[in-house]
Amino acid sequence: MLGVFMTTPGQTVGVSVFIDYIGTDVGLPRERVLLLYSLGTLIGILPAPYIGRLVDRFGPRNAIGFAVVAVGAACAALAWAHGPWSLGAGFTLLRGAAIGGLSLVSGHMINLWFDRYRGRANAISMMGLALGGLVVPGIAEQLALAYGWREAYLALGAVVVVVMLPLGLIFFRNRPQTYGLLPDFGRAASPKAPFEIAGMSSSEACRTLMFWYLLAIGILVNAVGTALLLDHVRALQAAGMSRAGAIALLGVVTVSQVIGSLGGGALVDRLGTQKVGMLGLLLLASTVLCVMVTPDLLAGAIYAAALGAGLGVSHVVGGAGLAEHFGTRHLGNLRGITSVVGIFGAAAGPLPFATWPPQVGYVIFLASIAAALVLGVMAAPRPFVRAEAAKL
Repeated sequence: MLGVFMTTPGQTVGVSVFIDYIGTDVGLPRERVLLLYSLGTLIGILPAPYIGRLVDRFGPRNAIGFAVVAVGAACAALAWAHGPWSLGAGFTLLRGAAIGGLSLVSGHMINLWFDRYRGRANAISMMGLALGGLVVPGIAEQLALAYGWREAYLALGAVVVVVMLPLGLIFFRNRPQTYGLLPDFGRAASPKAPFEIAGMSSSEACRTLMFWYLLAIGILVNAVGTALLLDHVRALQAAGMSRAGAIALLGVVTVSQVIGSLGGGALVDRLGTQKVGMLGLLLLASTVLCVMVTPDLLAGAIYAAALGAGLGVSHVVGGAGLAEHFGTRHLGNLRGITSVVGIFGAAAGPLPFATWPPQVGYVIFLASIAAALVLGVMAAPRPFVRAEAAKL
């Protein structure tokens, strides 16, 4: 959970506070900054499958130090940006280190150490992202107002390294079987007992509709979430709210995301990711409909709550779905692939708002969500046999 929390400076909810400050300082219009952010997101995540294979081979314990230092260095690189090229490079490094590095390693360890409780464990870890959205934007805004956005980003990067590096090195571990343990707080096993790591390869998984359904959820939660969070302040100001009120509503998004994550985790353990994924898609659809028609309903609370709940449920499904249906043998590689494709969604999500009126983007989102729901109905459930625990 702390590892996920520390990715917030590189998450959209953290970057969104700085967009206007960066544009004014660097001398670029807001739309150009958003375009550079999208391109940086797209390029930065490309090494994720390779990173995932390395994590499969060497384990989270050996990867966490590199991931934490990379996030801190990326924050410093962004703070150094003074033009479009350096700004694009800063966004690339930041998004790659946070999403393709620290977030991937943290989520991977959860899926190795939990099986029957995987949904709830992923939900608790995803609370780090929600808490980051609750804490970091307000602190970042105050730091930027007091010292400037560059100093604010340097401070955020320093906190990530100083706090997360020692804790990551102390607490992160590889597969439980390596230590003679079983997942889900199971009894100790003989360290010499043979065990088989079960799982489907990426080529085998790609031949199933379930994989494409989970991939569609990953694309949409990134696309819709990124676009709406980046457009959050503008949309609510256009509806008559103040900038301070719009930023305060990010707290409602966060609280609702925590509730959605915890509830979604319990539902995943009970019903599986296929059904709960449909719930997440419906929540995202209701969010888009709300912001299209009445974003200021109940002072924006309904829109913010629906957005947070949809993000929370969908993130839990994305975190647990691959391990549930395809095992853990090649999980790092699979997570790397889905991270890349999901970030394509994050990169493409804001583009309709930079090219067309917002209403056009909302219609595109609704049509895409409907297509993903059809995939979910058609996909044959493939709950993976818990071979590792059975053999032990």
